[in-house]
Order: sequence, then C-alpha cells, then structure tokens
Amino acid sequence: MSLGRLRKHFSDPLFVRTSRGMEPTPYATDLIAEVKKASDILEAAVERRMHFDPSSSDRMFHLCSTDIAQFTILPPLVKVLAAVAPGVRIDLRSIPTDLPRLLESGEADLAIGLIPPLGAGFCQQKLFASRFLCALRVDHPRVKNELTLERYQAESHLSVTTVGTGYHSLEKALEAHKIHRHVAMRVPSFLGVAAIVADTDYLVIVPQRLGRMLAENRLMKLLPLPFDLPGFYVTQNWHERYTQDPPQQWFRNILMRIFREDAESPRGPAVVPKSGKLRSRSR
Repeated sequence: MSLGRLRKHFSDPLFVRTSRGMEPTPYATDLIAEVKKASDILEAAVERRMHFDPSSSDRMFHLCSTDIAQFTILPPLVKVLAAVAPGVRIDLRSIPTDLPRLLESGEADLAIGLIPPLGAGFCQQKLFASRFLCALRVDHPRVKNELTLERYQAESHLSVTTVGTGYHSLEKALEAHKIHRHVAMRVPSFLGVAAIVADTDYLVIVPQRLGRMLAENRLMKLLPLPFDLPGFYVTQNWHERYTQDPPQQWFRNILMRIFREDAESPRGPAVVPKSGKLRSRSR
C-alpha cells in the first residue's frame, strides 16, 4: 500500500519485477541517492553538539549583577579569563526590572546576586552562603571591639538602597526585630561606601564578602551585628533554555570555580568578635 502511494505521487513504478527479483527504476535509483543525502544530514543534525573553545573564543557574555560585582566578581574573573580565555569579553549590567525577560530571550546570559527565585522556567544555583556584618571606621570614637544593641540604635547609619535584588529583605528583617535606626544618609549603591564610612561615624550593614574586601584598606573594621539576621545565599540564575548551552555551561562553571577557590582561601577579613580579639574569617 505504501509503495502504491509512492508510485502515484511520483508517477513512476519505482520498483519492477526482473529475473533477479524487484529492481528499482532509474528514477527510483536517483531518488534513493537524494533520500540518502537527506538522511545523512538529518542524522548529523540529531547527533550534533555545539563545540565551545574558550581559548579561541571572542564571545561577549552579558552578566547582570549589583554594583557589588565590581568588587567581588570582576577582579578574579578577569584574572581567570586572561589565563584560559583571553578573547572572551564581559558586559556587566545592573540588575534591571525586566531581568526574567532578558534571561529568557538570551539578551542576558546570567544574573548573580541576592536574587529571589524568578519562577517557572528559571534555574538557580547557589554560589556561596553569606551573612550581614556591620562596617565602621577603625577609629570610631564610641564603638571599639564590641557593638551592643543600645549603641547600635544610638548611632547614625548609612543605608544602601539597592534595587533589583533581594537586599530589601534586610530592611524587612530589621522591622521584624523592631530595630530602630537613625538613617543619616541613603545611597543607591555600594560604590563609595568605604570612603563615606572611613570619614564619618556612620555604621553600615554590608554583605560579608564585600565587607572583607572593603576592610582590606585597614580604614574600616567589621563587627558582628548585635542581633540575629538570617543568612542568605548568593546565586547565579539563568533560563532553562540555556542549561545545556556549552558556552553558558562553561561560564557558569568558571564562576563556581572562582567562588569555591575563594571560599577555600585562608585569607579573610578582620572581624572583631565579642572577645575583642581579631580573627580571620575565610567565608
């Protein structure tokens, strides 16, 4: 029946009886050759896997993150890329309000930060666990090596009002604990926070990893907060369309490697515990 439909479609008998059995007609012989070519192309397409060679690639990766990334992500990332992928380029953007659309369309490859789950169709991977600390200038006249709740609420504060991330959860946690702050200054990003705090008596809450880097200039110190705040995870986020995409897989693995190696490093910030003795924290 199938042969009959093919004969009708091509207006050719295709196969005829001969002394050696059924043999193809000249038309069928040519047709078989063309079908074989199509079959080979289809098989190659099914088995094809995109190859990505970072050592020779000049791809631009579009990374969305907060301004914190300029301190914590870009320096080690640039170092790694120079060694293994010198042609790869990075476009760092702030986290926009339409982040899900950008990730879904591929206009953004990855988003990193304290980012709430983006919903169905999006993937989220934990990079590292962190917590909040209080940063202040080393020679603060009233706060030495211990910060009490009473003193914390009596001081003036610098508030960082970043948008597009889960950092606003910090404000909600302070409200839930009934922590009252006198906010003397609000700034839209962490850029310049170190300079402001070093020249004022302001206290500021910072993520631990950023605080560690800011404290390296020895003009600031970090103290545990005098109340409990929940820790958090910094994650990398992407759309499931690109989960198996070799370039994006490579890029995500590079970032995981950076944070894993940094977490294992013995170098850490000067954090003054309640005992008053300095200790180094690696995470």
